[in-house]
Amino acid sequence: MIFKCPGAANIRTPTIKIKKCPRCGGEVELFSIDMKADCPSCGQTVFNNISSCAQYCQYAEQCLGTETFQKFKQQGK
Repeated sequence: MIFKCPGAANIRTPTIKIKKCPRCGGEVELFSIDMKADCPSCGQTVFNNISSCAQYCQYAEQCLGTETFQKFKQQGK
């Protein structure tokens, strides 16, 4: 069996989430790798609460690749 890291699943294969805009109540589509998106109705910035293995896993850089690892590591600061 090949081991696949569950912490990186939504990073390597992004999923989409619909969030409600806090200003107008409109729907905002955010991929699991997006840190933020603007509401198409009113322009309000909506943030995605991403918790990533890049913050704690010693193998995250090897698993995600350096560029993706750096992106998610910066978010945690």
